[in-house]
Amino acid sequence: MTGVFKEIDFFGVYLSPFFGCLVVAGCITLLVTRWLDHIGLQRYVWNRPLFDAALFLTLLSVTVFLL
Repeated sequence: MTGVFKEIDFFGVYLSPFFGCLVVAGCITLLVTRWLDHIGLQRYVWNRPLFDAALFLTLLSVTVFLL
């Protein structure tokens, strides 16, 4: 049956599938942020914490959509 999500059993603690999306989006955000630092694009960002939050939410929505 499609569209049914099961809880993730993590050492006896049941976690929502959304938690997995949070972890994946967080890891991708870290990689993208470090890459943007490396190529020097972050110096053109006016408010870096706001940019990082927007990047995280964008990547989180993409991972939830792909799930």
